Amino acid sequence: MSTVTAESEYVVLYGIPWEMYEGITSALSECHLRHTYVAGTLEIRRCLVGVDWKAYQAFLRALGDRGVRHTFHEGTLEIMSPLKDHDWIKRLIGRMIEAITLELDLDIQSIGSTTITGEKIEWGLQPDEAYYVGNEKKVRGKRRYDPKKDPPPDLVVEVDVTNSCVQRLPGFAAIRVPEIWRHDGKTLQFLKRDHQGKYREVKHNVAFPFLSPGDLQASLDQIEHVRETELIRNFVKLALQRYRDFMRIN
Repeated sequence: MSTVTAESEYVVLYGIPWEMYEGITSALSECHLRHTYVAGTLEIRRCLVGVDWKAYQAFLRALGDRGVRHTFHEGTLEIMSPLKDHDWIKRLIGRMIEAITLELDLDIQSIGSTTITGEKIEWGLQPDEAYYVGNEKKVRGKRRYDPKKDPPPDLVVEVDVTNSCVQRLPGFAAIRVPEIWRHDGKTLQFLKRDHQGKYREVKHNVAFPFLSPGDLQASLDQIEHVRETELIRNFVKLALQRYRDFMRIN
């Protein structure tokens, strides 16, 4: 668990054991890391500069399997601390994806917030949610992500409700993630990577061509008024109708 201080210059990480604390501070020692650590709570700067690739890899090793949302690019490491609004939206989108793939018996691999990296381009990001769809067979059964052998996930879910010191879309583009579902806290967009390596907004996507952003947004608009289980159930009904219409036309 983590939070941001009032000034938003620092991020607070909770439940950090001593060994992990030592690993983090050792990995980032060249950054003159100003921090406070008390009984498992670590407060450090949100944006760190002067972090080389070797130090970034050491930082990841120190974290182990602990999920800490972050972005790394060319020496800048941003450590993020999502709010409930952020996590609520991203999990609802994830649940909608997983519910409709279960209903339609579509093969996917959900890799959640697995850190995806590209050493030569000096990018490392932890997406909100990520899925293999078309490339599911290539990674089926693999327990570890290997950036040198594995393709990038086919679909990434990004919820951006706070300001960031490192823009994340160029990173996903550099790692060649083909599609992103991006939510800014109000509206959902489908973004597709073009041949120039830039993301363009599209009305439909490759992973789930029968769905539109409006289909998901209509469900998300109900989160303050409808039980979550009912929301997912209603979305599945709508998505199945969209799927039948799509198959009839195509």
